Amino acid sequence: MRSLFRCVPAVAAVLYLSMVLAAPAPADEFRGTAAFRKGDFISARAEFGVEAKTSPVSQFFLALMMLQGDGRPRDTARGRAFLRSAADHGFAAADYLLGTWRLYGPDRKDAVGAKQLLTAAAAQGDYRAIALLKVLARGSRGQRRDLHQVVAAVKRAARRGNRDAQYTLAFMYLTGDGVPKNVAQEVRWYRAAAKKGDARAAFMLALMFFHGEGVAKDPKEAARYMQTAAEHGNERAAFFLGTFYYYGTGVPQDRKLSARWMERAAAGGYTEAQAAYGMLLLAGDGVPQDKVGAMGWLGKAARGGNVHAREVLRAQVSLREDPLCGAALDPEEAAHRDAKTRSDHDLSPRLEGKGVVLDQGAFSLKFSIPDLKDACSLTGPPSVTDRDILTRLQGGKFEIIYRPDAP
Repeated sequence: MRSLFRCVPAVAAVLYLSMVLAAPAPADEFRGTAAFRKGDFISARAEFGVEAKTSPVSQFFLALMMLQGDGRPRDTARGRAFLRSAADHGFAAADYLLGTWRLYGPDRKDAVGAKQLLTAAAAQGDYRAIALLKVLARGSRGQRRDLHQVVAAVKRAARRGNRDAQYTLAFMYLTGDGVPKNVAQEVRWYRAAAKKGDARAAFMLALMFFHGEGVAKDPKEAARYMQTAAEHGNERAAFFLGTFYYYGTGVPQDRKLSARWMERAAAGGYTEAQAAYGMLLLAGDGVPQDKVGAMGWLGKAARGGNVHAREVLRAQVSLREDPLCGAALDPEEAAHRDAKTRSDHDLSPRLEGKGVVLDQGAFSLKFSIPDLKDACSLTGPPSVTDRDILTRLQGGKFEIIYRPDAP
């Protein structure tokens, strides 16, 4: 017997997809924000560090903690590097902070560079930058007075219903910028901005309700705010809304609707959605099976750095080159083979070591986890359904076992 990731039948694609969609939220990034909000900077650094290479949000908060000496001694050099990276990736708060440094901090005397950074932040809706540019146009009166005017201007605009100001004020209550950290005020202003269609605020509220952070845990509210964010153009929210419909989190389970939101997020360029939608097409899960279209979306995701997509594409290349299973790429032949497999073999899961195995003719699909008790009781009554076992095994190790001598 040899373990090969190859000759993937439709059921394998479905099970692999369940791993791709296992976490319906950016867990490390959100856990980092939650820890930061509570003042647990050691945990926040650890959580943000997981996504430090790819997430501008994580880069910004790591920079903020390093520059302020939160949790550890200050590290100005690394803090600046993370801050510049976050700004380069289009995170408005990073542009704003760098802009204020050019005006008042170690990089002072670069008024032109400062205004360029503030203009970039203002274009992305950071109302602090909008307010500060107006202050500078009237003439700077020094850092303390200028920034005091900025805080007052943001509050005034938020109370008057400006949604950019409302979102900015919520973010200020999260980071403690000019106001004390206050989760109740943060939620209040996120709600106000979300009512006016601010996708950023709605997305943050969706995550807070999903995790029960700062508010009572409520999957229905999480789904409602996630839909608001998705409908107002947030591709990441569209992807997570797709996972909500896929699993029935806060909404009725609807695989077709899940696929629609996945496709929308994929078309918007979100690589996780491209990988997931490619797998949906490969499996025919919620959409008609389309292996050519699947390869196109998986290719886009792989070029964007998605590891899951690269693994699947690598498997498909091996499949095409293998004469024993190249026919798996032909939908008609695959359907005929799978129908015969279903009639000749029992697809019920069975326990094997620390894994669950589903036999499928020449192939067996094996899920292994650190402790099988996480999925089902080995000593309890045989009442656990196939679906229950597969659901509770999400996140484990996935293998396809190829047996060339199988009947």
